[in-house]
Amino acid sequence: MKRFLVILLLLSTVLTLQAQTFKGTFSQVKTMKVSGLSIKSRGDISFSAPDKLKMEYTNPEGDYFIISGDRMFMDMRGVSLDVDTSSNQTVRCQCNALLYGLSGQYGKIAEEMDADCTVKEDADGKHVTLKMRKATPRSYTGMQLDYGKNGRIRRMVLEEFGGISTEYLLQVK
Repeated sequence: MKRFLVILLLLSTVLTLQAQTFKGTFSQVKTMKVSGLSIKSRGDISFSAPDKLKMEYTNPEGDYFIISGDRMFMDMRGVSLDVDTSSNQTVRCQCNALLYGLSGQYGKIAEEMDADCTVKEDADGKHVTLKMRKATPRSYTGMQLDYGKNGRIRRMVLEEFGGISTEYLLQVK
């Protein structure tokens, strides 16, 4: 019986780790509500929980967005940033929201960002809507997350103060 429980525990751990690590591709559409302007991008993504995310853009080529522990690095259309998230609460919350969303921990997003969370399950998986109770500049006002039956993220929409919305469609392996 002990051997069975040990095997079951190991199998559970392996399945959990697989759900927390993936590679794939993404497409991104950033829409400005006021002007209706949309900017499309795409690239490769790799994620390893709890705190490693790398998005390397193939269009526009050379752009990147990386979270590694307490650091966030990005270069978007020539604007480069290197932020220590342990000393920047706004960026830390945004990075955590992305990391938690990718790993399916939307309850932690709701807790950290003081948000209402609605979860709807259907035959295809799960749709999660988060609405922050207090909208603040330079932060997300809402998020939508879609997960497949296997628990993997398929779609993420980030809504920002000022009417900017960014949708990510993910194809993960």
